[in-house]
Amino acid sequence: MKIAHIIPTFNEKDNIRAMLDELYEISKQYPKWENICIVVDDLSPDGTPDIVRKYPHDKLKVHLLSKKKEGLGRALILGYDFAIRKVKADIVVPNDADFQWDPRDFPKLVRKIEEGFDVAVASRHIKGGRVSGWNWFRKLNHDISNTLLAWVVAGVHEVKDHAGNFKAIRVKGILERVPLAKMKNAGFSFQLHILYELSKTGAKFTEVPVLFRERRYGQSKIGFNRYYLRDIVEYIKSSIAIRLERSNRFFKYGLVGIIGLVIQTIVSKLLISANLMPPLAVSVGAECAIISNFLMNNFWTFKTHVISGVSEMFTKFIQFNAASIGAVIIQGGFVWAGTFIFGKSAWFPSMLFAIIFLVIPYSYFVYNRFIWKTHHS
Repeated sequence: MKIAHIIPTFNEKDNIRAMLDELYEISKQYPKWENICIVVDDLSPDGTPDIVRKYPHDKLKVHLLSKKKEGLGRALILGYDFAIRKVKADIVVPNDADFQWDPRDFPKLVRKIEEGFDVAVASRHIKGGRVSGWNWFRKLNHDISNTLLAWVVAGVHEVKDHAGNFKAIRVKGILERVPLAKMKNAGFSFQLHILYELSKTGAKFTEVPVLFRERRYGQSKIGFNRYYLRDIVEYIKSSIAIRLERSNRFFKYGLVGIIGLVIQTIVSKLLISANLMPPLAVSVGAECAIISNFLMNNFWTFKTHVISGVSEMFTKFIQFNAASIGAVIIQGGFVWAGTFIFGKSAWFPSMLFAIIFLVIPYSYFVYNRFIWKTHHS
């Protein structure tokens, strides 16, 4: 298994050699893992690139990517892309050079991928995770970005720690499907955006509790500098954009559902008028709505993940129908109970109640998680 460690650097001469040595020592304990390091340096004037170039290749294979200083996000996008296309990594593990995240924790993250998870995030916000040495300014920045913006505004709830760089990500079927070329994050908003993009692939997330410390050596990059205001504004814009994208998709999904409801109601009413039993009539009407919902969701609601091709469309429609059996059973059961208790005329309110309160949330989860999860934009 090939693991690509991505280390963005700017003026990290006091840390980078120690970090590479640490990764080398850890890699000796796991001979089945091929560990490769990708250092993305923003033209550090302190000699960081020279230290990386001179690192012994018989210890750890290291790639140095140099670029102008644009921000953490741009560096990570370059590193992720290189890990996927050039290194052909199985797992990507981004980290910082300053030992705030302990590299000795990376095997814990990789093991979670081996267990079947797709994204394993080093977390300060689950039981066992904690922070050491933060001042009020660091804590305030983190609380605003991680809780107010990422959790409340953006609505990214796959994990509790959104702002950290340290994580393990499966490449095949997950990271390789993220449109890195379309991501324009220059600063630390990349950390939130990448989690959101990974969630759109249907990735299975988990968090691993870790201790986060202050950096060993060198100057912290967090503070009032020329990039600070830009990064804050970018994070706010990214959070709002994520919320709007999710809300827009749900609005489309809801409208498609309303159209499906109209179709189902008309079909059910006609069949009931023809003396078909209400539960059976509603089930047939539900199947007509399922056909409508599948086509409209595929070509409109989830058009960025569109299913194309006759064979693939047929296969996915069968899966869609199978996933929708639960919705049909829910409706049929509620209509049977409603008409049994209140009489035949109760078929419509019973069907409506089941659709609004049970079928809509159930179906939206199924659509996002299973039907359109394997088709990327």
